[in-house]
Amino acid sequence: MSGKRVAVVTVAFAAALAAIADLAWATAVATPGYRFSPSVSSQTYVVTLIASTVLVVGLAIAASLHIVSIGHAMDELDQRIAGIRRSARAEMQSAASAVGTDRDVEDELDDILGAMERDVALVEVRPSPAIFVPAAAAMQDARGLLRELVSERLAVLRGVSGVRWAIAPAIAAAIIFGAIASVMLPAVDGFALQNFQLNAAFILFLAYGWPVLVAWAVTAIAVSRHIKPL
Repeated sequence: MSGKRVAVVTVAFAAALAAIADLAWATAVATPGYRFSPSVSSQTYVVTLIASTVLVVGLAIAASLHIVSIGHAMDELDQRIAGIRRSARAEMQSAASAVGTDRDVEDELDDILGAMERDVALVEVRPSPAIFVPAAAAMQDARGLLRELVSERLAVLRGVSGVRWAIAPAIAAAIIFGAIASVMLPAVDGFALQNFQLNAAFILFLAYGWPVLVAWAVTAIAVSRHIKPL
């Protein structure tokens, strides 16, 4: 559901900016005398460059803070998985009749954790007292718990990816605004005057597109906040 929401938000705001860009170009071309002085152009590009930089940094910080909060849930799951795995193996190895069972236990636990171990290594945790139960029950409980925890861990990883995808389009749009300003700022006294229609189109686009960009950033943060660790 969060992926569909992110896609809808991205398409909607990208379409709005594209419409503003088209209208800005049409206005600049339709009015040949529509010029902006170098001072006005310079102020517009400077403000846009500073504001877009601040927006990119703010979005990156917001995403990082949320990812860190999700990471705490992942660390907790890693510790629980490692503890259950260690306790189950210790119990099975301590059983008197486990001569031929230890290898089966190892294989079973490795099968359950195989998918996760291909992506990320399990963390080491400090030894803690193990709760011993009969061997068959220990194996059954460990198998069920490990499968559940690995499933939860995969959900956490999807949450981290979802936060990144929710914020990335707005960051990309802000970078585009900053790139336009950084390219045009040094040329306000030369290229911008000679190509006044292009300069006018850029200024109109930045002026009318900025509220849309801010709304996009706020919406992206709101959408990412709905992505929970589990």
